[in-house]
Amino acid sequence: MKFKEQLKERLKGKLSKEELDLLPRGFQTIGSVMILKLKTSLLNKKLIIAESCLELLPYINSVYINLGKVKGEFREPEKIEWLAGENNSIIEHKEHGVVYRFDFTKIMFSKGNLNERKLLATFVKENEVIVDMFAGIGYFSLPIAIHSNVKRIYSIELNPLSYNSLVENINLNRLEDRITAINGDSKIEVIKLSNSGVKADRVIMGVFPAPKDFIQEALTVAKEGGTMYHYEGVADKEEFMDLFREFEQIAEKAGYSCELKSKRFVKSYGPNLYHVVLDILVKKK
Repeated sequence: MKFKEQLKERLKGKLSKEELDLLPRGFQTIGSVMILKLKTSLLNKKLIIAESCLELLPYINSVYINLGKVKGEFREPEKIEWLAGENNSIIEHKEHGVVYRFDFTKIMFSKGNLNERKLLATFVKENEVIVDMFAGIGYFSLPIAIHSNVKRIYSIELNPLSYNSLVENINLNRLEDRITAINGDSKIEVIKLSNSGVKADRVIMGVFPAPKDFIQEALTVAKEGGTMYHYEGVADKEEFMDLFREFEQIAEKAGYSCELKSKRFVKSYGPNLYHVVLDILVKKK
């Protein structure tokens, strides 16, 4: 029996038939935490719904409700509130052999990118030097460091809260010898790396919206023999090449040639829109 049907059975007599029909079909889990989204007309019953969820799923320790959206420069959750169970928003989420520790009410964690986080690590060749320009809490840096024989990852993060979690996660996963965490603006920090002699085999530009304004700075760490750029954005399936062309146009002006090696549609982002990942090989002309 599916989650919604099981929940309806538990709440019969406590909710009206109309309310039972409005119960969510699913939920998000991070660690042992359930995050619900409820219709507005069910908000006055949110506590009883949360308690029923705890009874239904023994592996869940806490139930929270998401009442907002992701907002702001740092793409932070707008309003996530505790409903039932343990009231502790700092959690440990385990994925692909990586432990991520963070406050999920203040830091976004997209489980929809799970396969991409795993896949990217498989592309990395031995002794690569990598610059992760929008590292967050280590979404890409950590699995790459664990699952590949990378030489060094320079993980740049502007948000102080995410940076602190990044440093904690590096220590938690014992990756101090592979990852250097940098708190600062990628526009500035990537140039500092270049000026210090760092040239990358791979540059990760995993942030929304597509970081067009960071391309010129990102190119400063490109190797003459070629650097792979992981470039993300949102596009229609038929128009994803627009993302490549905007990258290519900036790179060409800076004296680099570009070759689109592969593309992936990670997940739906809206009507006819998809989270797109491009792997672009950049070489000095």
